[in-house]
Amino acid sequence: MKKTALQIFLVLLFFLLPLSSWAEIKAGSVEVSPFAGFQTLHTRTDSSTRMVYGLRLGYNITNHWGIEGAYDTVETKANMAYGNVLYNFMPEKSFNPFITAGIGGGHVKPDNSHGYDTVVGNFGAGFKYFFTENVAFRTDVRDVMTDRQNLSVTGGIVIAFGGRSPKPAPAPVVEEPTTTTTTTTTTSTSTTTTTIPVPVVKIILEDVHFDFDKATLTPEAVAILQKNVSTMKENPGVKVEIEGNTCAHGSEKYNMALSERRANAVKEYLEKEGITQDRLTTMAYGETKLEMPETSTPKNKDSIEAKTNRRVHFVIVVQ
Repeated sequence: MKKTALQIFLVLLFFLLPLSSWAEIKAGSVEVSPFAGFQTLHTRTDSSTRMVYGLRLGYNITNHWGIEGAYDTVETKANMAYGNVLYNFMPEKSFNPFITAGIGGGHVKPDNSHGYDTVVGNFGAGFKYFFTENVAFRTDVRDVMTDRQNLSVTGGIVIAFGGRSPKPAPAPVVEEPTTTTTTTTTTSTSTTTTTIPVPVVKIILEDVHFDFDKATLTPEAVAILQKNVSTMKENPGVKVEIEGNTCAHGSEKYNMALSERRANAVKEYLEKEGITQDRLTTMAYGETKLEMPETSTPKNKDSIEAKTNRRVHFVIVVQ
């Protein structure tokens, strides 16, 4: 059974690995996952392969790291509960492989013998494939260690709730129209008019940049957005259009979706920091508005041109 389970897992991995989309694992999200499958169970008196079914409840601390608790029943033979740590390799893809390990306890009931309690350790790998933003298929292959070594192969559905979607370049300078103040003084014999120029106000919002194929805000991007938030709070009449852009690598369709995720990530951050929604709009341009001319090759995804083009740009509207 162990060899067959590993073969099935590798075949699924081969076909699903190239797939990607806008779905992602979000930091702060909660996942509920009922599952079922098969598990070998070697007890002190007998061995068998039986149905296993149960429920997992997980929390994603970041989009890469998560914790989960699980309870499962091996048909008529054992009950187990354990806590696991899980690492996601590709949290921004529809297809996300992961590794997991943990420890817990269980009660085993051999045939023709008294039941006994045992420590349960487990480690293994699996993947989640998101059909929508919040619903995914999940499969696991695990080595489950009681007082004997066992193999578990399960599949199930993941339902996710909540969460937050988790290289500076010169920014545009927008000048408000110069206005004048006119003062009129009237005496009994004459009228004097004085025109006083009002200084030009410069509003600067700096672009933020992203890592290759990512829509997650980097620490550098967060620092820039903090300054942009301060500028917008000092200028409450200013509205902005948030333009998402990508480099030239990848298909046009995929880059359009990626640029939309980048624009939304920035918009969500600004709203979280107190900028009202009515002051923000988003646009996705994919690779259609490159800041620097770029010819994509497999080896130049980290070129200066590509890094410059992976950005969110702010277009300022003065009210």
